Amino acid sequence: MPPIFKTDKGMKRYYFFLIILLTFSSLRAQTPEEFSIFLDEINGDSLRETVADLQNFETRFCLREGGNKEVAEYIVQRLENYGVNAEIDSFYVQDGHFWLSGDFSSWFYNVKGTLAPAQSSDSIVIIGAHADAIATDANYNLLPLCPGADDNASGVAVMIEMARIIHQFNLLPKHHIHFMAYDAEEIGLVGAYHDAEARVNNQEKVVVMLNNDMVSYQPDDDWKLTFHWYDNAQDISQKAVEVCETYTDITPVIPVGEDNDLRQNSDSYAYDQNGFKTVFAIENTFSAYYHTENDSVQWNNAEFHEHVARYNFAMLFNYGFANLQTLSLDDYASSASVLVYPNPANESATIQLYLPEQTDINTVITDMSGKIVWKYDNKSCAVGIFYIHLDCQNFANGIYFCKIFSNNRNETIKLIINH
Repeated sequence: MPPIFKTDKGMKRYYFFLIILLTFSSLRAQTPEEFSIFLDEINGDSLRETVADLQNFETRFCLREGGNKEVAEYIVQRLENYGVNAEIDSFYVQDGHFWLSGDFSSWFYNVKGTLAPAQSSDSIVIIGAHADAIATDANYNLLPLCPGADDNASGVAVMIEMARIIHQFNLLPKHHIHFMAYDAEEIGLVGAYHDAEARVNNQEKVVVMLNNDMVSYQPDDDWKLTFHWYDNAQDISQKAVEVCETYTDITPVIPVGEDNDLRQNSDSYAYDQNGFKTVFAIENTFSAYYHTENDSVQWNNAEFHEHVARYNFAMLFNYGFANLQTLSLDDYASSASVLVYPNPANESATIQLYLPEQTDINTVITDMSGKIVWKYDNKSCAVGIFYIHLDCQNFANGIYFCKIFSNNRNETIKLIINH
């Protein structure tokens, strides 16, 4: 997140905060058993490993020699590992200016990952975070060491974790899901403005942009997450409060008055300025190592970070997969009718099926050569969720294919065994 400057906006509107207080109790939802499966697979260690990988670049300052192309390549590879079609959106800025380093002309490197919907849709849900970082000394001299763990490897890690969970459960969205990593946020939201303006020019229909910026610093047990809100997206912020309270152990905070001015200092603001709905999540306890060479992974709170990711997954699922407020078996089935979890598996795994009608089920597991290594026959299964439990201890490490045959469909899902 770039340097923070307060502005005098005169009279502030407080009615949104009051709306949150008045409607909060009516927005509570129960976690369906099948949805809890997804949330429980979100992993703080996985998030921490991504943060450490990004920290290992030593600096991600966008105006350094060569820029952040290698960082973008890393993020592309991570997304592609999880079945996301990812690419680098490189662009050149001529005659720019940054107050700390002066004039520049430079290439910058956004990452755009795309997951196509199960059926035709022209709508897009974006989850994004900036990948660049900056560090200065007390006199605002730029420093060569710039780990940027909390600001903002933490946000990128959440975005990548979303791709991992979607891939693990073979979830099929109802809208296009775009995974965005922005370059040059620290020098004026450059990457975000580039992307948002391109979407306006292309007349894209963006349902929501979820922005995460500094979401892993939490030094005590008073877990809070601030949601900076925008005038055209108060419904999105209300949903963020509901989701955070329902699916995490974090207390949501809605800033009022000048406390909401920080909304101008992160990528979501570029989308707001181009007419898109968005919400900006940031830690409520501000990092003590903000924009310093000490912003390292050792200060990240992995458990808090995990719950921030839970909030993000619930929001992404609500807008991109199925409405959480009215989640039913039919909604769930449209997202993922066949699941295998955990995947990769160690000692055991579960195949979960949604059956829209009574049917006969036959399941076989084959190895890479097509040889059947396990078989299950079950006749006349009832409508609803059906579970098949696997003992994986006698399976060798490797890739297998679970093939499900019923009266009106044949489906295959990959299972990885890793003891």
